[in-house]
Amino acid sequence: MMGPTTILSLLAVAMVAVDGRFYSKCDLASELVSQHGINRDDAPDWVCMAFAESSLNTAATNTNSGGSSDYGIFQINSYWNCDPQDGRKTKNGCGHPCSDYQNSNIGDDVTCVKQLLREHRGWGFSYGHGAQCSSVTSSYLSGCTY
Repeated sequence: MMGPTTILSLLAVAMVAVDGRFYSKCDLASELVSQHGINRDDAPDWVCMAFAESSLNTAATNTNSGGSSDYGIFQINSYWNCDPQDGRKTKNGCGHPCSDYQNSNIGDDVTCVKQLLREHRGWGFSYGHGAQCSSVTSSYLSGCTY
C-alpha cells in the first residue's frame, strides 16, 4: 500500500511530465517566429540546435561529467545559466531556477538563449549547434510554414 509521501511524489513527477512538450520541427519554428521574435532566417539554426540538444523535448535533462546539468529544449546549463536550487554555487547568468526551463512555456528559454547569443557573439555556447548545425540552411525546415 502506498503512503501519502509516495502518492505525493508520484503526483509531482506526473505534473512535471504533463507540463513538458515534444515539438515538431515545424511547430517550434512557427512558435519561435510568431511568438518569440526570432527572425525567420534564423529559425533553422534555433530548431536544429534544439533538436541536437534535446530532441525538441522541453522536459529534457542531461547530467554532465563535471557535475552540472542541462535543462529544457535548449539544454540550459545549471552552472553557468540557471540555478538548480540544490545548494550548489552557480553563476545563474539568466537569473532563473533551472526548473523554469523544463515546462511547455519556452519564452524564458528563448530569452536566455538570446542573451547567450549576444554574450558569445553566436552559437559557441552550444555543443549541439557546433556539432550538428554549423552549416544548417533554410532547407532544414523545408516543408514547414513559419
